[in-house]
Amino acid sequence: MDEQPLNRTAADPTSGYLSALDEETMRRAWGEDKTSGYRRRVVSSAIIFGRQLEKRMRENPPSNDEASIQRFLMALMNSAISEFARSEGLSDEAAAEFLGDVETRDYVLEFNEVLDEHQEDPDLDLDELLHEAVENRRDRAIWAQHWSSG
Repeated sequence: MDEQPLNRTAADPTSGYLSALDEETMRRAWGEDKTSGYRRRVVSSAIIFGRQLEKRMRENPPSNDEASIQRFLMALMNSAISEFARSEGLSDEAAAEFLGDVETRDYVLEFNEVLDEHQEDPDLDLDELLHEAVENRRDRAIWAQHWSSG
């Protein structure tokens, strides 16, 4: 039975998404030195973050004032950390440490965006989307710096 990797995502989304990615793409995206466990945690936390974001936007979206947005983001991160800790069998502190690392958090958010794009158009190849995101990092960083500098 030759099953497509993404068809398994309902039962085990993390494994399904990882199996859809080429080794070289993952090395370029997350580093040569990252273990398969680290990669799995990046993908798992991206899935959790996306799920928590959708849920919170449905149930209690922030208003446009900065304080409301800050509260929304803090609650979002706290719930994502708690769910990630439970799913990985970690303490909340260990999960917060993993997700609090700036580089890791960037990888999680980037892969979450890749998943969003893939969910909008499932015919797009997940590996190609991640490869493209990695290729566009420099341009995104330049624009982010431009817009944040006022």
